[in-house]
Amino acid sequence: MARQPFAEDTPTAVALLADLSGISPYFAVGTGPCGDDWRPVAELYTDTALLDGIISRVQARMNTAEQRIAASTFFLGFAARLWSIGLGALAGQQLLPDLAAQHLLFRETDGQIQLHIEHPVAWQGDDLKPRLADMVLTAHLEPLAAALRRLGPISEKLLRGNTASALLGAARVFDRAATTGAGWQLAHSLCADERLSEAIRFGDFSDSGYRRTSCCLYYRVARGGLCGDCVFTSAPREPRTVTP
Repeated sequence: MARQPFAEDTPTAVALLADLSGISPYFAVGTGPCGDDWRPVAELYTDTALLDGIISRVQARMNTAEQRIAASTFFLGFAARLWSIGLGALAGQQLLPDLAAQHLLFRETDGQIQLHIEHPVAWQGDDLKPRLADMVLTAHLEPLAAALRRLGPISEKLLRGNTASALLGAARVFDRAATTGAGWQLAHSLCADERLSEAIRFGDFSDSGYRRTSCCLYYRVARGGLCGDCVFTSAPREPRTVTP
């Protein structure tokens, strides 16, 4: 009989998040009391002026004239942090931290994000994979994508590609670039979700073993280039609009 998910206590969740934080900064989440400069990530999805300010600082740091490039970069990095925490916990310890948008806090400096949960809890039980997918895709990235589109036009296909690329990238870090570990297996199976299934093509590629079906636009930044999983195999000679 399947075990219904239940919440582990805060000390268990604190220890889990502390372990994850040692993997890389993208897996890092602070815990415990924090200062007044932390805000719920839910505000990113509802406060247009707040998000616009952050994207402007990302744009300034990247020295790009195109807002959508900064929006894409911010979305990709934010998605990578969410996936890293959830995937690392589930693949590594069969636990899933509760990353509810009203409890997950953030602070930002020059477009760089840190995350914090004052009183974390973690789920244990069966069927946590769909809970992880819904938590990241529905509770966070769908409203973030909608908020970014309120700032300016950006391709939905691009953002789906960023979501899938961030997931697989988190798995490669967790498994130390292996494609046979628990993190990779979990990420590969999550890519079958209908919300991601058209974003990635798996196959015998020389660089990553998969390619996305869109481009994150990083090649358009001065001294930028193509990511290892880019849909392009060489940078377009002329600026072009990526298919929505």
